[in-house]
Amino acid sequence: MAEYSLRDCIALAAALVGPLLVALAMMPFRTDQSNTNLALILVVVVVAVSAMGNRFAGALAALSAAAWFDFFLTQPYQRFTISDTEDIETAVLLLVVGLIVSQLSARARRLRVIAVTDAGYLAKIHDTAQLAQSTTSPDAVVDQVRAR
Repeated sequence: MAEYSLRDCIALAAALVGPLLVALAMMPFRTDQSNTNLALILVVVVVAVSAMGNRFAGALAALSAAAWFDFFLTQPYQRFTISDTEDIETAVLLLVVGLIVSQLSARARRLRVIAVTDAGYLAKIHDTAQLAQSTTSPDAVVDQVRAR
């Protein structure tokens, strides 16, 4: 079983609760705004959760957003049924965009770790090169390389 950090646990909770709360907050505006605009607001929530958490939290936020979009913001209201074809397309696109964003966020986090690690290696090489230029003892350079 995988261990989750506090940040991942918070992101998982936000993935479940965030889209629900935002969908509830948008209910009074569902007749005044297009469903596409309401879905875009839910995409912002998914992006925020994806940026904060792991891949699973982002995917869960996308599923949650699509479900609450269907339940609260499409007709017939308070049912997991969508009667309008455009609303079905919007719900599917909300889910797909959310899943893609969660994958991109996970990849960006992984690339950041690689960049930080590579920067550390480069700093060690730089320090060793400076030592090689400033010392007359090859043993000092060998000892530093061995230690690192």
